[in-house]
Amino acid sequence: MTDHARGTLPEIRRGRIYRDVYHKRVDEEPVDRTADLERARLGDDGLDFQDDAAQARAFAQGVFLLEIPEWLDLSAGDRFARQFFQGTGVEPYGKYRDLSSEHFGDELLGYHSRVDQLEQFLLERRFWGEVYPSEIATLGEHLTLLSHRVLRSVLASAGIPEEDWHRASGGCSETNGSYHLTFNHYRSAHQDIGLSSHKDDGFITVLRTTAQGLEVNRDDVWEKVPVDPACFVVNFGLSMEILTSACVTPLSAIMHRVSHQNFDRSSFGHFSSSRCLPGADDGIYRYLPSAGLERVCGSRELIEENDHEIYMGTEGQG
Repeated sequence: MTDHARGTLPEIRRGRIYRDVYHKRVDEEPVDRTADLERARLGDDGLDFQDDAAQARAFAQGVFLLEIPEWLDLSAGDRFARQFFQGTGVEPYGKYRDLSSEHFGDELLGYHSRVDQLEQFLLERRFWGEVYPSEIATLGEHLTLLSHRVLRSVLASAGIPEEDWHRASGGCSETNGSYHLTFNHYRSAHQDIGLSSHKDDGFITVLRTTAQGLEVNRDDVWEKVPVDPACFVVNFGLSMEILTSACVTPLSAIMHRVSHQNFDRSSFGHFSSSRCLPGADDGIYRYLPSAGLERVCGSRELIEENDHEIYMGTEGQG
């Protein structure tokens, strides 16, 4: 079987990213089933699932639960997520509502009010030290290290040679990729969906959530993600799906969304993506077992195309 026959290259152009799965995006049937997700922990040698079959299921579905390591303190992150949107009168984190994309010179960063119930504050790693207080910047770095260990375990399992990891992951295999820390608040006063269905654009997303709302589409069925405060929800994005699409065991980017929230809900997440800084774009690659790495598109290109699909009509971009 040829590399191209083994896996079809996912589409990355706006209006086409979700062409083959649009029926999943608009499914409005009531969700009455809770997903029985595989669980893992970080061991000395990387991800440790119950057995090889459990790992294979998690990678094929693109989502699993990861036990939060004891050394990782999430209390400051939980508090930031509850406060960033409240304004300067709320200490210590309410003031971050006033930092829009204009402050950073990048329309993707800062505070945004979305067309769904979501409002969020998102920063790329190069700004963490100067903008976030030390406890939040440290949390971001700790999540980067955790995601780095997950990524290396996944690349090894996918059969990609270690000498190709740095270029394949845009530096993430050596903690030199692009990383975003995002804090989310879902406004119960808004009558829209929590967050529209989508796939993430990066390699790995690590999500901290302690309340019901996140839903995933597995095997063409929408399911509720179980709430376990002792675990992160980890999922793969389009960059991972593209990279492994011709591998013997390709990994999937999971379609997910947040249902309409009847109460104010907060969460935060860490995204690992191919390095994409002003003047430096490491690009998105596909690994072909018989030929090596093949460049597919630019890193920023994938982000912007996918964000257009998710947030079309976004308010507060500047």
